[in-house]
Parts: sequence; C-alpha cells; structure tokens
Amino acid sequence: MHRSLVHVISLGVGERALLGAAAQEALRRADLIIGSERQLQTVASYSSQGRTAPLPSPFSELLELLSSDSEQEIALLASGDALFFGVGNWLNRNLPPSLLRFYPQISSVQAACHEVGLDEHDMQVISLHGRPFASLRAQLRNRRRYALLTDQHSHPQAIAQALQSWGMQDSTLWVCEQLGYPEQRIREFSVAELLASPPDVHALHVTLLQTAGPGGVLPEFPGMADQDFHTDGEPGKGMLSKREVRLCILSLLQPCADDIGWDVGAGCGGVAVEWARWNPRGQVYAIERHEERLRQLQCNREHFGVMRNLHVVAGRAPDALADLPRPNVVFIGGSDGEMDTLLRHCWEQLPPGGRLVASAVTEDSKSRLFQFQTRLQDGDAEWTQIAVSRGEPLAGQLLMRPQLPVTLVKFSKRTFSS
Repeated sequence: MHRSLVHVISLGVGERALLGAAAQEALRRADLIIGSERQLQTVASYSSQGRTAPLPSPFSELLELLSSDSEQEIALLASGDALFFGVGNWLNRNLPPSLLRFYPQISSVQAACHEVGLDEHDMQVISLHGRPFASLRAQLRNRRRYALLTDQHSHPQAIAQALQSWGMQDSTLWVCEQLGYPEQRIREFSVAELLASPPDVHALHVTLLQTAGPGGVLPEFPGMADQDFHTDGEPGKGMLSKREVRLCILSLLQPCADDIGWDVGAGCGGVAVEWARWNPRGQVYAIERHEERLRQLQCNREHFGVMRNLHVVAGRAPDALADLPRPNVVFIGGSDGEMDTLLRHCWEQLPPGGRLVASAVTEDSKSRLFQFQTRLQDGDAEWTQIAVSRGEPLAGQLLMRPQLPVTLVKFSKRTFSS
C-alpha cells in the first residue's frame, strides 16, 4: 500500500514567497497543492503542474486528504514557518515522519523582531490564537520580552487592559501588521496610549511586548500568598494548604515536563494551582467533591490563569479517577475517610519512578500512612513533619502563633524490583 508524500512548504511573510531551490522543486512536482487563496497567490509566480485545493476545515478533513492511499505528492502551503507555532506540530502528531518533508522559512516573529530591532534569543513566544485570553496571566513576568500571536479576542487593547490590571502599566508594545507586504506598518504604543485611543489593527499582525511597571500583582516565584487565593473561609484561610506546607509538597512531588498529576481532595486548589503555574508543560487534574470548594477552585484556576493545564474534576475519589489519564505523580490532600482505598488505588496507577505524596494531620491518618508503608513491596517512603508558627499582634506585642503540624509522606515507586 502506498501513501501520499506531503511536502510542507513554509512561505515566510510577504505577498510573494521566497522559496529555496528544494521547495520550488517540491512545488513543481506536486500533484496536489493545498492552501488558502492568499497562500496560493504567494506562490503563483513559481512553476507548478498540480491541481489546487483550499485548506479543508476542520483539520480532520485535511487528515483524510493527506492520508489517502495513493502515490501522489502533495504540497501543503503554510504561512510563516510551519514548525514554529504552525501546522507542522499537528502534522507530526497525526502522520508518520516518513511521509513528511519540511521546507523552512522565516517566521512572523523573526520578521517582527528584525523590523523593531529586538534580540530574538530572549523573546518568549506565547500563542493566544484559539486559547483563553486568561491563560496569558499564567505566563507573563515583569521585565521580560514576549512575542504574542493573537486572535480577535486578544487584540492590543485587551492586552493593554490586562497589563494595567496586573501592575505592568509601564510596558511597551509594538504592533507589527502585514509584515512583508507593501502595506506593512510597525507602530509603538504605551499602555496608556492603547487604552486612551484603541487603534484599528489588521488581522494579520504580531504584537511584541516589553513588560515593565511596579508589578507585585501576579506571583513571580513559587510560594503564593495565602490571601491571594479565593477560599471557602476568611482570606488566607479555609480549605487551603498553607504556603509553607504547599512549597514542601511541591518539592516532594518534583513535577517534570509532560507529567500527568492528580491532586486528590484538592480543596480550594492551593497545591493544584501552584503546581500548574510553575509546571506549565505538565497536566494537573484537581479532584474535589465539595460544591463550594469546587467554586473557589474554579475561581483560582481563572484568577491565576492556569486554564490550559489545570483540569477541575468534580466527584469523589476513587470513583472520580476512573476516566482520568494515568498519572506520573499523585498528591492526596484530602481522603474523606478513604485513605486506605486511595493509597492502594493511586499507587497501582503509578508507573515505575512515579511519586505519591500524602498529607496527614490526625494521628489516625498518620497511622494509616505508616500501615501502607509496612505493606509496600515496590517503593520507598520519606517522612517529613512541618510545624509552622506565624507572627500575630497581641496587646501591642508580637506573638508567634503555632499552626497545626502537618505530616507529609512521599512514596516513590522503584524502577526495578529488589
């Protein structure tokens, strides 16, 4: 059985694609050329013999076309650089590498940086195209540079409004429109200018951003203040793992890129939110059954912008875990009287090298953790107890008021049987 060979030809920016010799030959040889009307116009001056077809929507139809059992060669046109926030990533996930050939070109971000004169090496790229605008909140830091790939919901004025509310009102934005076209326009704005007089901006644009301002609104380092969370109690209280304990939990979990994590009994989301914020390439599933805590968990998810990688699961464990992807890392913060069952179930789901951290305050819970350790055949345990005292005023004096001690146990699954 033969399969179509797909030549993914990046077009760069501008009204005419500047193709290298290999890309020109692939275009000339193609039996079918797929692209939007604008993309097809950019290669109209190059020699080609194949029929043309518009880019299918949705992408599932494109996959059917590219996966056809034939010996034809297909040229798929891609704006900018296909492997830089383009169609290339999707193709690599859905087609065998042997069927793909990629031809590079300059990206819109490269072109924008050169037009403005900003170094690319410290420019972080954030794509908001088709993503919740609130996700920007989780990624911005002060005194950094960003290239923003946007859509109609993330226009420059919306970005300026967000910067104003996040304490970065001294930021500078460059709006780079229709790069490479005769109508190209590069404009520099302050946050105040964008808020005072929103400009008309062409849909084909990239926004570069230099953040600046007093900041302090968003956390820039692990250890979020308790009072910044929405809870089911007074500010900084309620069903929320406190900052000192939270940091120790995350240190024991040691989340890695691409890890799948479960936070069982997530409460208002202190651990889950901080976990997702500082490990953006991991996926965190926060499981909670209490209705009010679920509402606060959702509020914290949006407040801290961790929309993309924090998933809220309503229900009681272990039943609520049945349809979740298997984890690499698990934290059990609340057991609702099911500690023994949860420990066994979560441990069985973990692969070799997986980590399970559980917390306990009562002596009964500690005893159950110890009993689990005694039955453990393929793992090791590390015990930590945290006793924190916080300063409070009392009759004009400073009083160090102790918090309830919290016991944390980290169970690590061995990579081989001893």
